Amino acid sequence: MNQVLVLNFDYSPLNITTFQRGFNLVYKGKAEIVKSDEKSIFSGFKKYVRPIIIRLLKYITFHSKVYRISRSKIYRRDGHECVYCGSKKTLTLDHVIPKSRGGENTWENLVTSCFKCNLKKANRTPEEAKMKMSHQPYIPSLMMDNRTLEVVWNDYQNSFFL
Repeated sequence: MNQVLVLNFDYSPLNITTFQRGFNLVYKGKAEIVKSDEKSIFSGFKKYVRPIIIRLLKYITFHSKVYRISRSKIYRRDGHECVYCGSKKTLTLDHVIPKSRGGENTWENLVTSCFKCNLKKANRTPEEAKMKMSHQPYIPSLMMDNRTLEVVWNDYQNSFFL
């Protein structure tokens, strides 16, 4: 894994950085390792822990990044499958509230749908078409390119609720 998830001092996710940058933050004492990999880093005579998730030791004030909406980002958010039937073939975008009824192109109104379900739903809301969504559309807080890192982050979040 060549990426490291960076958490702010309050454990809120900040960004994803390179492994080298994450290791340097820990080595310089600016961050601490929250979760590490089993594999170690060997440098000469020293052995270091390989970070996966790090937490900064000082709080960084930042403005939350608003992600621009795009087809590929909607597909990624929905796991590249139809929210109605779970199919992964002939995917398209569907407006939960149809555009003809005032629905907009927003994160909360666009979902991934297969062509068949999109035709079945037509110009209706999911409730009117009696179609259930596997999950409600949402604005992603952190777009992760690495699927493994996303799994690690979700496991880390779920460990607080056990």
